Amino acid sequence: MRTRILALLAVLVFFALVWLYVREFAVLYNTIKAKSLVLGSMFVALMLVTGGLWRWRNRFTPWERHLPEVLFLLIFSVLFAPLFGSLLNRSLGKNSHQSFEFVSETPYLASNYGILKGEKLKPTGYYLIVKEKGRELRFQYKTQSYYPLTKSGETVFLPVRSGLFGYRVVLLK
Repeated sequence: MRTRILALLAVLVFFALVWLYVREFAVLYNTIKAKSLVLGSMFVALMLVTGGLWRWRNRFTPWERHLPEVLFLLIFSVLFAPLFGSLLNRSLGKNSHQSFEFVSETPYLASNYGILKGEKLKPTGYYLIVKEKGRELRFQYKTQSYYPLTKSGETVFLPVRSGLFGYRVVLLK
């Protein structure tokens, strides 16, 4: 009976982690230099798990019998590392407003099942493209058009959270 309860708890924790990960995708999309945050998190997780496995290698001998456990630890930690890296980065950050050079704001339409005949189309969200130090950045949000009257080249101020690890997240909803 105890094994079933632990298995059920493990499944619930897994679904909760997947749910958190899906919600974190929007944050990762609006993170400046998110690729290095994701890859760095995966590398750190791999090193931590490898170090832990090396430290407690006697617990996992013979390796042939414990191969599924070792692979589970390695794969699970690497796949969920970006979630924890992003959450940790935002947890102890500071909010501020930062200036960017406006390039464009374009609406997009996303439909899971296609467009029905006669359906009134309205944007699902918006892409905001700005420049910082000559580098073009693209952010996504869903609520409303923030800059409908802004012309290309003008300066806009965006809410930015500077994270614990130095990665900045643009806080657009």
